[in-house]
Amino acid sequence: MAVMVVCALTVVLGLVLALRWRNYAFVVDSRIGAPWAVRLRGLAHLLATGYLTGLVTGALFIGPAGRLVMRLLAATSPDAQGFTTDADEEVGKITVTGTLGLITFFGLGFGVGVGLVYVFVSLAFPRGLLGGAIYGGTLLVLFSWWLDPLRANNLDFDFLGPGWLAVAAFAAMAVLAGVVTAAVAGRIDAVLLQSPRRWVWWTVPMGILGAPVALGLAEVWPALAVIVVGCAMYLSSPMTSRVLRHKGRVTLQALVGVTILTALPGFLAAVLAIA
Repeated sequence: MAVMVVCALTVVLGLVLALRWRNYAFVVDSRIGAPWAVRLRGLAHLLATGYLTGLVTGALFIGPAGRLVMRLLAATSPDAQGFTTDADEEVGKITVTGTLGLITFFGLGFGVGVGLVYVFVSLAFPRGLLGGAIYGGTLLVLFSWWLDPLRANNLDFDFLGPGWLAVAAFAAMAVLAGVVTAAVAGRIDAVLLQSPRRWVWWTVPMGILGAPVALGLAEVWPALAVIVVGCAMYLSSPMTSRVLRHKGRVTLQALVGVTILTALPGFLAAVLAIA
């Protein structure tokens, strides 16, 4: 019970901070047309903001919220008590070690991916909490049905349910994770801009601790691909940079829209199979 109370309080703290920081909006400083040295410093700032955002969001919301959703489904599935989940966890059994492992690998691992991707694609979404909510919904549609947590072939849904509750809970979690991500990114960006070199002291030790976790998760590789492409575009040639400066937002929005439409049939099929 104590573990669940701590998780609930942590999630509430994350949401309260998101509301408190709602006026902080992350804006990409692309340094377009600037010399390479300046663009490299801008890229370092961008990566630091995304990485720290992911760690905070993962620890304060994604990890604890994931534990709460799992506990909810276990509570609504009394006949499943004692079953082993797809993650080799026993349904209904809550331990400190298991919760810390969930927050470390699931929370921080996915959080880092979510935070880093956000700083590169935030241009496609409205600023503030609304944009964060749309971002979270976009990630849900694009990834949840073939990675996690809404894989139709996940055997956990054979004994955990009801299915509609699982879909609703994980969908709400994804949207709120996007909200927290947007607010935290805006706040961290503001802090780092006040002290341009502060990101070094924050990210180096955290990177040593957190990078192996993120890189060890096969699920984050799509996010890493987006980050690599984003870095390449950020450091692109002056001609490409001028195109991005004038048409980047519309182009990125169109790309996101096409990607969502492509993934939507698979997402709906998974939702219908689970629900």
